[in-house]
Amino acid sequence: MLINDPTRSVNVTTSGGCDQSLFSSGAMWVRFVGVGGTQIPTSPVATFQCDTEATGWYSGQMPTSVDTTITGIVCYNWVSSNCYFNNSISVTNCGSYYVYQLSAPPGCNMRYCTDIPDDWISDTT
Repeated sequence: MLINDPTRSVNVTTSGGCDQSLFSSGAMWVRFVGVGGTQIPTSPVATFQCDTEATGWYSGQMPTSVDTTITGIVCYNWVSSNCYFNNSISVTNCGSYYVYQLSAPPGCNMRYCTDIPDDWISDTT
């Protein structure tokens, strides 16, 4: 599934979004596209950003080789912890972009945030 949603951007300062219904049927592979960002951030995002309250960011290693998939953890920043809630995801390096296998967050008012990477990934094979 392609998700083109500018409200997921780490620069959006509204809240209210929830990813539970989007992923209610189970885990699915997602590619983020558009001006809202193409990648889940790899560092904590302030609360009440990305059109949600508890902001989702990827705390694992990104796959560096093309066609490689890594399982890691998405953390949700809330209260006094950058990783108050979390869930497992998979990330695949597709050469010029990543795809993510995402499932419903552990609660509502949680969303996967997106950002535009500082430097695009490159083919390392």
